[in-house]
Amino acid sequence: MARTIMVLGQSGRGKSFSLRNLPQKFTLIVNHERKTLPFKKSSNFKQERPLNVKETFKILDESVTKKDVRIVVIESLSAFLDMLLAEARILKQGWDVFTYYNEKIYYLFERIRKLNDAGKHTVVISHDDINVNDLTGDTTVTAKVKGQEWKGAVEKEFDIVLHSEMNLDENGKAQYHFRTQTNGLVPAKSPFEMFEDVLIDNDLAFVFKKIKEYDV
Repeated sequence: MARTIMVLGQSGRGKSFSLRNLPQKFTLIVNHERKTLPFKKSSNFKQERPLNVKETFKILDESVTKKDVRIVVIESLSAFLDMLLAEARILKQGWDVFTYYNEKIYYLFERIRKLNDAGKHTVVISHDDINVNDLTGDTTVTAKVKGQEWKGAVEKEFDIVLHSEMNLDENGKAQYHFRTQTNGLVPAKSPFEMFEDVLIDNDLAFVFKKIKEYDV
């Protein structure tokens, strides 16, 4: 059973670092960030660096039938959306900019569903956005998107949403974790009893180990 996973969090919280132990032979990283990943031997991963939306969709479509691709990582949704919005502003005007933008986001998730149907796991990395209600002062965290149509709706496209967090231990050393269930603020979620703990190491290889055990 294939799973769709979102890794959500602020910059510097270990989102990209969590890829370090994934099986390099079977993992494809679609690197919209166009940067070197922050761990040793990251260049051993299969990587694509699309320059536009059409290239991204072509890579995802081709991955559906590739036997040596079992995990597809989109690094990151935020960079893809920035690219998409820039493209929309070149091609469209006025309200048509966001009509185009919103449609292409839908087409992205259609491709993720096709990968899932083909038995491919997908991991989508995204920056988060802190939202404050002007009337109540309540704070919520959502995946970072432009416009309103997809704000707070992106997370529902995934089976698992892991919120990447960092705190300091008693020696002042940074400790990186994934939150597997919401604390009322962040939109973390995972299937009931898939993980024993609310906070786990930020290691996607461990996440996939627990998925395999859970989905037997």
